[in-house]
Amino acid sequence: MGWKCLNCGNNRLFIERNLVDSLIYQDENSNVKRVVNKYIKNGMQGVSCRICNSNNIKRIEAEKQPDDFLYTQKDFVSPGHSIKTIVFELTNKCDANCVYCPKYGVNELDYNQISRLIVENNELDNPVRHFELGWDMGNPLLHSRINDIIGILREDQVNILTNGKNFMRNIEGIEFGRNHSFTFFLDHPDKELNDHLMGEGVYRGTLQAFKWLKDSGFQFRIYMRLSSENCDQIKDMVSLTKGWGTHVVPTEIYPLGEAKTKHLMSDGQKRKAIGDIERLNLNKSIHFSPTLLCHDCTYQRKLRLVIDASGNLSFCHFLTSIPDAKIVEIGDKHILELIKINYNVRKGFLENKASFFDDWIKPRKTSSPCSYCLHSFGIKERY
Repeated sequence: MGWKCLNCGNNRLFIERNLVDSLIYQDENSNVKRVVNKYIKNGMQGVSCRICNSNNIKRIEAEKQPDDFLYTQKDFVSPGHSIKTIVFELTNKCDANCVYCPKYGVNELDYNQISRLIVENNELDNPVRHFELGWDMGNPLLHSRINDIIGILREDQVNILTNGKNFMRNIEGIEFGRNHSFTFFLDHPDKELNDHLMGEGVYRGTLQAFKWLKDSGFQFRIYMRLSSENCDQIKDMVSLTKGWGTHVVPTEIYPLGEAKTKHLMSDGQKRKAIGDIERLNLNKSIHFSPTLLCHDCTYQRKLRLVIDASGNLSFCHFLTSIPDAKIVEIGDKHILELIKINYNVRKGFLENKASFFDDWIKPRKTSSPCSYCLHSFGIKERY
């Protein structure tokens, strides 16, 4: 692995920029000899020639050099790491009953592991100050030590992804900080149709939660998971949420569990939904942005460290729902070691993803980047 400038022919001195400024010294055979890394706040992913400043750079293979050479340098994982958010999928346990949920287990992330990683993070020169608790599966408020977890994150920015079914009961005794916010899943503006999708009592409990949050001054938003049963309801959902002073982020259910056969949008439905999202000027989730064309997501930008409910370093916050989609067990690994492993694996995966992306058969022209990753991680079906 190495670089060659197609503008001036240089094959010895380059800058690789990806939130870390890496000064790369190579010999004439493009074998990397030395790397000097420096953190930069607003780095753009790319490589430039140190001689002529050209970005017309070609990646070339160098013999007798391991592919992970750059990332085994002892100073690569430095206080200037690029992680912006740590995601803890606290538990798979859930009190909702969504029709498209695969319902994989009732695991709970060990509190001692959570506490250790947070302590190690706080000791870094550049600690992460934004956390997400929960994701698409499970309700983090059902973790047996949720009060303690919120307590040790009192001074940090925390977003809690949950449902509203038993929200008022689940938060009893918890003292949230003013810098804590919430993301709710609500999938239909009609009570009965929402509860058909998410389980009895979710709609009523969610509106009660909205009232409490608004009265208490907390920020919150709604993820509306679009399926074939609600993709024509975006405008009405926006009308519902405006009354609570919040906003909707449309996302797409991905092909797991019942969703593989019963709930996926057709191409026509998804195109219409995208049109509605554009007309309503909504914030786009990854599924409805130009991400598919440039293959740029939070996974590619390597901004997240994701720990799933089984205690694994996971590939992506969307993939925590797949039990075998893991990188490594966290065990007693220090957080900097996890950051290093995270970067190594994602770098290699993304190099392969870029090379195969154009050749990947996409029968659904509107398929999302996440469906690419799901396909790549063993679903073996082309959604």
